[in-house]
Amino acid sequence: MAKDDEIVLPKKGKAKPSSSKTAVSSQMRKLMLVNRAVGIAFGGFVTLIGVMALVGLVTDNGWVRLLVGLVAVIVLPAFLADRVLRRTEGKGGLGLIADMFAIVLLGVALILVAAEPVTRSLFRHEGDLYAQSGSTFMARTAYFLGGVSPVFPSEKAAPAGSASASASASASSSGGK
Repeated sequence: MAKDDEIVLPKKGKAKPSSSKTAVSSQMRKLMLVNRAVGIAFGGFVTLIGVMALVGLVTDNGWVRLLVGLVAVIVLPAFLADRVLRRTEGKGGLGLIADMFAIVLLGVALILVAAEPVTRSLFRHEGDLYAQSGSTFMARTAYFLGGVSPVFPSEKAAPAGSASASASASASSSGGK
């Protein structure tokens, strides 16, 4: 007999799980695969440059910076994926591992980019190291992450008079044909 002010809980019985697996469409699988690939590629690239910039404070050797950066970019997400797989008792497989890599690498990249006041000098220094070694693409990328827009010596514009004269000469020669 229950009193009016008491709450009566229903008896526990064997209930079916409310979450049922639904099939994911092939278009959704493709979208998930593209998202993982983009996350790993862009996040890994920015994270690699960030770790190389940190190592660049200690050494100017490009191979050492690259190897330490690659190890860090692979080991950190792999370690975290291993921890998650142990907690989930191995459920999830390769999809979970790829998701972990994408999330961790994008997370580190986001932190590096969001902490611009702190990382600006790191990326500038890394850009300087790339520029000294002759790698303009990597230097541009590091400078971009550091918020710098450099002009390389090979790209300096010719004097204004000579550029306009050559442009007008080519325009007149092509216009007459």
